[in-house]
Amino acid sequence: MALLLDTSVLEPDQRTDAFVDAMGRASVPCAIHVENPDRVSARMNVWNLGAASLFRSESTGMRLTRAPHHVRSTSMPVLAIALQESGIGHLDQYQSQRRVPAGELLMTDLTSTYDFSWSGTGASQCLYVPMDRLGLPIDAVRDAATRPHHSNLYPLMIAHVRELFRGADLLDTDPAAEQLGEASIELARALVTSIAHANPHVSTPRSALAMTSIRRYIREHLHDPALHPARIAHAHNISLRQLYKICSDNDFRIEQWIITQRLRKAREELRGPATADLPIAAIAHRAGFVDAGHFSRRFRQAYGISPTRWRQLRD
Repeated sequence: MALLLDTSVLEPDQRTDAFVDAMGRASVPCAIHVENPDRVSARMNVWNLGAASLFRSESTGMRLTRAPHHVRSTSMPVLAIALQESGIGHLDQYQSQRRVPAGELLMTDLTSTYDFSWSGTGASQCLYVPMDRLGLPIDAVRDAATRPHHSNLYPLMIAHVRELFRGADLLDTDPAAEQLGEASIELARALVTSIAHANPHVSTPRSALAMTSIRRYIREHLHDPALHPARIAHAHNISLRQLYKICSDNDFRIEQWIITQRLRKAREELRGPATADLPIAAIAHRAGFVDAGHFSRRFRQAYGISPTRWRQLRD
């Protein structure tokens, strides 16, 4: 856990600037306003789950406004899936105004303009999911963000977010934190896909929906050195040409993604206590690499450090 802000340890005249600074570091570029500059109270925490992350904010009244000039600035495309913990949130995005009472879920496309606020005192528990990890058309994601309650998975996502924050302090130090992050991303993808199916007016390409199965198959067979596009196509009863077409439609580089996932798996195992006695070559093989030298070169290219040095940092 990282504590971004606790205004209780600051002098009153320092709290507004500290709030603006902390919120600016935790979110995408936007204009940040406090409801009452003379009575600011806030606490913010973040937890890391690999590709996904958690952010909790509890504060007196505030407003976040993301204008077109903020959108044009550089920031990672993110979908925020937030559970309103207390207070009533108000979101204005895509010409749709939503009132979010405590216990309800709010999905916000942080790549677009929006206006979010609460008055009085409120708190929010937010799961940040990188858009590129969803592998779905942006239009489908944006449509889903306006009506998350249209899916049968809505209660499941609420329960998932609530449980993530209930055990956040332990979860982000767990050896399986990255895997938990991946599972959270998969659930977010399932939620968006479910909403898309429920709306006959939104056309979500079959190729986008097929990516969920393709990604899952790759993760389940990462350990197999024989995993390659032809085998993946065969497992899905499609031709190799069709597989590459699906990947192209979704801007998905399949060979590079396999390498990336294998490197992440190996990096996680190199730091895990259960594999402390395994040779690096054995860990590379468990992640699907045939040649230890090739693994070491790709690891250094990806992370700027050798596998040996990465393992040493565990201690």
